[in-house]
Amino acid sequence: MLLHDAETVEQLEPEALIEEARARGRRRRRFTAAIVALAAGGVALAFGVARHGPAPAHAVAQPLPRGVFANTKAFAGHGRLAFVSRGRLYVLDGATGRVTAVTASGRTAGAPRFSPDGAWLTYTLGARVGLARADGRSARIVGTGDAGWLPDGRLLLGSGIYRVGAGGLTRLAAAPTGSVAWSADGSRFAFLSRSITHGRNGAFRGLERLQVARSLTGARTTWLSHPISFTRSAGFAGYAINGFVVLPHRQGLLYWVDPLQSASLAADGQSVYELRAPGAEPVKLGVTVGQTLSIGPAGRIALGAGGNRYAWATKTVETCSTASARCTPLRAGGKLTLDPAWSPAGTLAFVEAAAQPAAGAFDQRAIARWYATRSLWLLRPAKQAPMRVAGTQGAATPTWSIDGKSILYVSGDALWLIPRLGAAPERIAAPLFPQRAWPSDYGRVDWADQFAWSVSSGTGA
Repeated sequence: MLLHDAETVEQLEPEALIEEARARGRRRRRFTAAIVALAAGGVALAFGVARHGPAPAHAVAQPLPRGVFANTKAFAGHGRLAFVSRGRLYVLDGATGRVTAVTASGRTAGAPRFSPDGAWLTYTLGARVGLARADGRSARIVGTGDAGWLPDGRLLLGSGIYRVGAGGLTRLAAAPTGSVAWSADGSRFAFLSRSITHGRNGAFRGLERLQVARSLTGARTTWLSHPISFTRSAGFAGYAINGFVVLPHRQGLLYWVDPLQSASLAADGQSVYELRAPGAEPVKLGVTVGQTLSIGPAGRIALGAGGNRYAWATKTVETCSTASARCTPLRAGGKLTLDPAWSPAGTLAFVEAAAQPAAGAFDQRAIARWYATRSLWLLRPAKQAPMRVAGTQGAATPTWSIDGKSILYVSGDALWLIPRLGAAPERIAAPLFPQRAWPSDYGRVDWADQFAWSVSSGTGA
């Protein structure tokens, strides 16, 4: 939820529509750069006061609960993997071979995220936020609302900023108002805020501002400002920014707009713009369903472009130069390209899939059949033609290791690891969702909220 400026004293129905649109964007957002939308209200933060279920202090003894699979041998030496299996969160430690159950059975966990130093792990249980050591021990509830790791390892949770240590959470400062995003290197922070003046009969007018600072509490420079208004006779005028990204190395910002505040129209895609500097003319890069992108080296980004709410229609990965604001489709020939992911060295992983008619069923059988048409491809730097990775049928959501030597991906409701380029894939953990019940949105399955991968040796001590 976007926090309002001080002059906003009441919540109107039209403003609620704006917030609903932004909430949809936050649920769809999967950025390489860290993004957090701040929430209003207080948060109970007594570390250790609330503990959810019988979270163990030590690794769960093998074998795992019936139906849960973890390949400790194949994952050895590959860091730590947090994964949700049938609603329960586990951590697979590649150094010790242990698998630790973080949450109790019967709960639905999601969104595991390791801290930048690899020492801690956050996750969600509904609206609540949990925190554990990176190996899965000492799990407990620490608040409600949204949470995100700042580049320096502090935790932004609800209305506060906290230092995490063995003794608990220490509140350092109040969180900034508005929505905030930052570059991965912590060199720039962007803020979205809105000032509103109310009129009669529910009317309002105001400004929406996108501002940038060098730190979370530093002086802000306005990069973009535009008017918004509402009257009962004319309706909503203007547009709402519905998600934004801070590019690294001070290359600028990307942002998405929701011009008509329509859930139906937004489902078929929203325009993404590049903004290079304060007051610069925004340049439209394309249209994306959700906000799927990957930030690569040397001023390169890749968009999962293409409108149409159906996952199996019109989608094409486009590679873009932030310097020229120009994008080029990756492949053609009747196939879809999806799920772009840059390696640190500039190799682009993506998924190719069969295109299908826009109309179709969304039962489990239909979705699984379409996912089975997918395969993983790699486009290496300075190469014109990508190469298919053998043995990757059903691939989705490729994720690179921090050194760019390994790839983790989803296939058949399981996580698979390519330990080194050219090696055969190994099945690592399964299942992710309840049997024969992949939750989907017009064919899209949100696999990314089911796992997180860390190669850091942080201990959380």
